[in-house]
Amino acid sequence: MARGRQRANGEGSIFPYRTGYAAYVWVTTPDGARRRKWVYGKTREDAHGKWLKLHEAARRGPVATSCPTVGDYLAYWLREVVIPPSYAPLTCATYEIITRLYILPFLGKKRLDRLTLRDVRAWLTKVRDTCQCCEQGKDARRPGEPTALLCQDSGSVLSAPGIRADNPRRLDDPAQRVEQRSDRGTDPQERRQPRARAQAAQAQGEAVDGGRSAPLP
Repeated sequence: MARGRQRANGEGSIFPYRTGYAAYVWVTTPDGARRRKWVYGKTREDAHGKWLKLHEAARRGPVATSCPTVGDYLAYWLREVVIPPSYAPLTCATYEIITRLYILPFLGKKRLDRLTLRDVRAWLTKVRDTCQCCEQGKDARRPGEPTALLCQDSGSVLSAPGIRADNPRRLDDPAQRVEQRSDRGTDPQERRQPRARAQAAQAQGEAVDGGRSAPLP
């Protein structure tokens, strides 16, 4: 009796799962542990293709077995990236406040691989339109003051533009940080004004000194 195609080494880790197929590969994680990494597909061929790609990734180096949440990534970002002397202490404190008060309450539990542009836009709109004194419990920390006068603290004026400019993905890249700094005052007229003032001051100084001293040879 003819035998079917023999499975290649490791292909026994591909098997039917629910309405499709699942497969796993033993990988080394970034922290040095050995764990299974799973992939899924609607057909066996789909699962096998993902399994081969995962094998190749495991061969090249460490592979994470789980995707971090936005909160996990920002905790790493504040701990390992936004630190002196790369950033001023006030900048580090500002990013920590923005992360804690505005980002984590809305997006902290979202997985990075499932974060979409629609999620980010919805979050920015919510920050802009939500009364922050109510959201952050500021009224409770201000006893004796009328609540009606306090519940006007939306994030539209300061918070939303600052959050949009201080995107962690941009600030991870030194080139992006340089680009962000160069964006400030990019109006040619604004750039010419300091130079024009310096030239005028120099010309005035030369005119004053012209009658009292001769230029050095």
